Amino acid sequence: MTIAKTKSNIVFITGAVLFFLLVSNCIISYKDYPKILPLPSEEKTLDTNFVYVLPTFPQLNLGGREALKNYFENKTRFKKTQEGVDVPKVGYLVNVKVNYRSPTPVATAFLGVSTLTATLLPAWSTQDGYDVQYILYKDGKKVGTYDYHIFRNYAQWLLFVPISWYNFETATEKEVFERMTFKFFEDAKEHF
Repeated sequence: MTIAKTKSNIVFITGAVLFFLLVSNCIISYKDYPKILPLPSEEKTLDTNFVYVLPTFPQLNLGGREALKNYFENKTRFKKTQEGVDVPKVGYLVNVKVNYRSPTPVATAFLGVSTLTATLLPAWSTQDGYDVQYILYKDGKKVGTYDYHIFRNYAQWLLFVPISWYNFETATEKEVFERMTFKFFEDAKEHF
């Protein structure tokens, strides 16, 4: 084995270890959203058109957009669903708007310092998340606006590596958006 190849392997292994430490030392959980089994699909019984508008996520998408699309396509009672922007004259349109709520300035500063020190220093945030709005149209007319707020707890620290398995016990962003969409349909059931 040559010296260059040995150095290359050492650099690769060091990089892999650092990446693992940076990824596995974060704890993320969503307030008021415990981990539960995935929601089942409903029987397709409604022949009415159902159009949905999906947002562009304002930051890194961790599965929320896919959860919305999957729910509208596969888990509603509508036989005909499609993504679009035009309000149908007959049927429904749901326009989903998502705004990312940043961590507080102090939390952002601590997250930056923690990241720069390879998480030797701890950082946390309890105020970031999403503000989500579902705007419902029925037969060409707006019939309701439904607002929901998702709060996320986030912490990173090198000492969290041994307990990083906790992330598998908490709800993911995808699960949270799926449950929130289910709640929207429950809240708006008088219009369906």
